[in-house]
Order: sequence, then C-alpha cells, then structure tokens
Amino acid sequence: MYDLVSFVSGGFFRSRGVWRHPARTIDTHEIICAVRGDFSMSVGEAVYSLSPGDVLHIEPNTPHSGLQPTEEPISFYWIHFTAEGEDALPPPWSQPENAAQVEFLCRGILHYANTEGYPDESVNLLLRVLLIELGVQARGCQNPDRLSAAVCEWVRANCDLPLRVSDVASRFHYNADYLNSVFRRSHPEGLKAYIDASRMAHIRRDLADGRLSLREIAEKYGFGEYKYFLKFFKYHEGMSPTVYRATYYNIHENSH
Repeated sequence: MYDLVSFVSGGFFRSRGVWRHPARTIDTHEIICAVRGDFSMSVGEAVYSLSPGDVLHIEPNTPHSGLQPTEEPISFYWIHFTAEGEDALPPPWSQPENAAQVEFLCRGILHYANTEGYPDESVNLLLRVLLIELGVQARGCQNPDRLSAAVCEWVRANCDLPLRVSDVASRFHYNADYLNSVFRRSHPEGLKAYIDASRMAHIRRDLADGRLSLREIAEKYGFGEYKYFLKFFKYHEGMSPTVYRATYYNIHENSH
C-alpha cells in the first residue's frame, strides 16, 4: 500500500506581514505540517485550527482556504503527492506526539527533491516513511490515556479562557459526548468539572498573589460579567473571593 504514493511538489512556507491561506482546489493530496504560529483552515465543510506540530491532510479536489487573516508569523511545510488507495493516508488532522520527527522527515523530502543526483525514488521512499510515521503517531494519539493526558495539558494551558467542553472537543476534533466519555475513564468527575477545577486553581493563585484586583482577575479569566465571577467562585469555594483573599494575609515576602 505504501509503495503506491508519489511525491509531486513541496516546500517550506513562511509568511511576511498579514497572511491568509488562499482559497484553492488542487488535484493532489496535500500535507501541511505547522511549524510556527496559529491559524485556521476550512477544508470542505470542516474547520481545523492548526498550532505548531499539528498536521493537516487535504484530499484531492477538496476546496480549502484560510478562515481569517493573521499578523502572527506563520510557517509550515507543505507536500503534494498522489496515492492509490486509502490505506496509507493519514487522518484529516493529527497532533503527532513527536512533531520533531515529522518535521525532520519533511526536511529530508524537500532536501532530496531539490538536490541534483538523487533519483525520484529516494524522495518517494522518504514520503512513504512520513506517511507511516503519521499513521503510527495518529493511532497512538487515539489511546484513551494519552488523549486524556493531552486534553489535561491543553486545558491547564488555556484555563484563562472561558472554556466549554465543546471548545475542547473542537480543538481535538472529537464529538463532545465522545471526548467526555473517554475522559471519564481516567477522570471520573468529567471534563467540565476538570475545566472548572483548573480555572479555580489559577484564580486562587492570583487571589493569593494579591497583585490583581478582583475585577482584573474576573476579566483575565474571561468572565463577561463581574457578578458571574463572584457567583462562580463562591459556588466552587464556599466563600467569596474577598473572604478567600483575606483569610491568609500576613505573609513574608522577599526578593533577590
């Protein structure tokens, strides 16, 4: 199955200034390996958010384009290829655990494709290795324990946002009910409770730190209304944020 793929073209894209992926439809498969920056793509009727390390696979004759312009520097590897059959093809979106290995293979493919003296078969061989690598890593990411660990890490890194279960499910490209059921295998409290607990942990830290006002903390964690922040905190902590902050106040501080 992997011997029926052929490299067509490829390169390394780096944005300059405001950029948005142009709308296009091509007759080959395309792999986009994100290296720097965050950007979103519509592929057919699906929408994908790409961050460094993410890999997007676009099938032939599928309309695709960027969703909105971005001023953030963007860079990614892109590889066009043909394939017979679907057994060797990667999923539409994946988040390889070893992104460095995927980038290394992309660089190798481009090197051999642009260096005289190497036969086309050398490029195709590396392309096959890349597809195998993406397939193996994608299957690994579907492991329930590994998926839950990735979800936990992403929630912790983004708990300053007003996250919902649907937001997390969209980020990992799963149905919300399915992702929550997988998550409960290692976290019986469920994904919503985990999101709230992570958010509360950061809020308590900022309250104890004392450098931000209550309103600033509410704004930092995405509460549109201050009164909702007060209600949220009291529900989870059993006291108001003012009382919590005043509970332990006589703390020695030093700097170096």
